[in-house]
Amino acid sequence: MSALLALAAVGWLVAVPFLVLQGALANTPVFGTSSHAGDGYLTWAAWLGAGLPLVGVVAAATTRRRGWTWFFGSCLALAAVVAALNWAGDVRHRPPPPPGPRHCVEHSGGGNECPGG
Repeated sequence: MSALLALAAVGWLVAVPFLVLQGALANTPVFGTSSHAGDGYLTWAAWLGAGLPLVGVVAAATTRRRGWTWFFGSCLALAAVVAALNWAGDVRHRPPPPPGPRHCVEHSGGGNECPGG
């Protein structure tokens, strides 16, 4: 079991940063063109970045390997912090609501414009 935990740790420490780097390089605009070619790399990095520590902490805790449990627990906490910061950045950069009346506007002649109506 220790060999599998070590393999998961190496995967987390090597594969995830490699995938992030590949995704960042692939998404870098070249000659002013916009590209989302690296989104697949970043998606895999996110899944492995959260999944490997989760599987590792469960496996280490159930087999009572205290050192591995601490390692994977720390990795999982780091992944949670990165996810929370990414979520906070997404919330801050939401597009503004569409312009228009936010209340009913009465017009002469009996018509009105109500939002959502």
